[in-house]
Amino acid sequence: MRNVVLCLIAFCFIFANDNLKHYPAPNTGCLTCHNDIEPIKPHNSQMAQQIYIMSESFGDPNGCVLCHGGNPKETKDKLKAHLGAPSGSMLKEFTAVPGALSEIDKTCGLCHMNQVSSVPKSIMSTDAGKIKVITFGWGLDTQDDVHRYANHHTIDSDGNEPIYGSEIYKKYMISLIEQHKNQFADEFKKIPQTNMENLAKNPNTAAYAYLRNCNACHLHTKGKQVRGHYRGMGCSACHMPYGVEGFYEGADKSIDKTKPGHILVHSMQGGRNSPVNVNDGSFSGINISTCNACHSSGRRVSLQYQGLFPVDRSGQYIPFDSKGHMQQPNASYLYKHIREDAHYKAGMLCQDCHTTADVHGNGNLGGVALGNIEIECQDCHGTPTKYPWELPIGVGEDFVDTSKISNKSLKDFLSKALSQARGLSNINEEEAQNFGSNYDKKDGFLLSARGNPLNNVVKDGDKVILHSASGKDLIVPILKDIEKNNTWKNPKGRLAMSAVISHIDKMECYTCHSTWASSYYGYDYKLDFSNKSQMIDWIESSESIDKNGKTADATKKYIMQKGSIEGDYSHARWEEPMLGINGEGKVTPLVGVIQTVGTVVDEKGNVILQNNVAKTKDGLLAIDMQPMNPHTSSLEARDCAECHLNNKVMGFGFYGGNPQKEVFIDIKDSNGKVLTKHNNVQIAPIKNITNGSFMQILDENGKQIMSVDPHFATPGALSKEQINTLKDEQYMQKANEMLEKIDK
Repeated sequence: MRNVVLCLIAFCFIFANDNLKHYPAPNTGCLTCHNDIEPIKPHNSQMAQQIYIMSESFGDPNGCVLCHGGNPKETKDKLKAHLGAPSGSMLKEFTAVPGALSEIDKTCGLCHMNQVSSVPKSIMSTDAGKIKVITFGWGLDTQDDVHRYANHHTIDSDGNEPIYGSEIYKKYMISLIEQHKNQFADEFKKIPQTNMENLAKNPNTAAYAYLRNCNACHLHTKGKQVRGHYRGMGCSACHMPYGVEGFYEGADKSIDKTKPGHILVHSMQGGRNSPVNVNDGSFSGINISTCNACHSSGRRVSLQYQGLFPVDRSGQYIPFDSKGHMQQPNASYLYKHIREDAHYKAGMLCQDCHTTADVHGNGNLGGVALGNIEIECQDCHGTPTKYPWELPIGVGEDFVDTSKISNKSLKDFLSKALSQARGLSNINEEEAQNFGSNYDKKDGFLLSARGNPLNNVVKDGDKVILHSASGKDLIVPILKDIEKNNTWKNPKGRLAMSAVISHIDKMECYTCHSTWASSYYGYDYKLDFSNKSQMIDWIESSESIDKNGKTADATKKYIMQKGSIEGDYSHARWEEPMLGINGEGKVTPLVGVIQTVGTVVDEKGNVILQNNVAKTKDGLLAIDMQPMNPHTSSLEARDCAECHLNNKVMGFGFYGGNPQKEVFIDIKDSNGKVLTKHNNVQIAPIKNITNGSFMQILDENGKQIMSVDPHFATPGALSKEQINTLKDEQYMQKANEMLEKIDK
């Protein structure tokens, strides 16, 4: 209640200093040393003025102690100034990390109570989806699509209704969760530790040690503080800008500019209402380089969005820079530029599509991205026959089956919403009204597939305008207008979308428009517990928190665990992404992410598992292919012939390799027998897998042999009917005939 009262007081007096251009009291209190530090928000912004007024009650009109604590009256002794907190403060101790999840209930939560509740339960905190992929790949969790583990023990105790969102959104999500309980849990258990006493009996449990060493990107941690990975903790991971090199470049003379690991400037990034000044320029929105700090690994969508293919970890890669040096690793990878996403090229940021519920979470425990993300391409672009506002709720994801809703009033409500035009909203999204950039609604805000207003996308006469957080206002191409005016840039686009309507109904839009995707095949890696080796346990390190809110990884006093890891991918490709079926039942691109080929060495140096590919209870290879939106969409979609009549894209892979055979490169006789006495195997055999490309999900008879997506029960390879359609040599002629009927 005290938090609410403080916020109300701030609102009452917010306009008292609406012309404020500088700190209220320069050269006093904390500003005695930090006088030139950048304001966390522009001085005359609503948030900054709230902070100043709330902090003034603690004897600090400059707002520092509200978030950091400390003693604003101490201006000579740095150590004393950075101790304790003013009487009445929610904080008990000075903290340099007010955005850390251990601190946000006392800092950010003074006004952002919903986010403080939802963020720890979001997928960026739990990593539940990634954990499921790893445990599944090691054969530990192949019996079903239940999501069991998170980085930390996490409970959703307040039911299935989201804590914010429109009425339609809340009811949609209640039904979605009830119908997909394996993807939306009430509780996640913490990743177990590898039990060394049982390792010989269950060598696959080494995966737990791997996960505890791998999961450095979740919001509870500071993360790997190396080039490209510099970031803050908790809320600060996204809302505080860090340069790739990790140096402070602001005006505060008390902050060391010679050592990496600091924020770029002491200013929050958010929306248009949060411009950040850096050196001689400025930007608004959450910069994409911030997203890179975590999303450079796993599915790598942040990098692909910019056209970057992470190709290597060797430490050297061309081209040479102006000093004659090769590329430096960024977030541990080196890159090749392929082609950036059309939305990126237009100047859009990640947050322009990904909503509050996507990024902050909505208060529920979600286990997988496909179940949490609410935006669909049709929400802004519509279809060739309907404008976005003419589409019903749910178009594009097909997750909710109204026939399975038991509650009659809920069933009636959603049956109507999922069958009639969604229309426009005259009211902005709830959290955007309170904290975001508010735009003129014009004719109305467009709605997401789940019924929330898109606060930055409006209908304005015969146009749809997207207000990017970057500051750009973009006109959105509308498919119905393109069809009506016959302004298709590519005739094949009309053929694919207007003539063959099943493309729209049965496929994700990005299946055709993603012209490339990073795919990593055969992740051969070893967990070695011999020689008393140790590696960081990021899970325990992030739970070891000192009195000022810093985790053990932030102070580099890591909690260690037994073991070490080494390994690499068999190969990486980007061309011609394969096709399969995702959790929504739609045709989608498939990529290799971590196709586990596991090796385990015990404490005595014995190899107790070698190059093992696990299998599911149904006998499928557990290395699996992952459905995803690669975020590489372009106006020029994949050519029809890239999928039709293409065996690799259908899932048949390449033939000829035999991974179960030892490969020698040495002197041999005519029958292939190695004749030298001094020889070593060049490529050791891999158990279970029969095709060295790691791309084959179907055998020659069309039977599925590799798993597709452990997140849902429904994903898989293309059906025989779909494959027969792709193998039809008359496909182009039939499409043109359908187009002729439409034009008549």
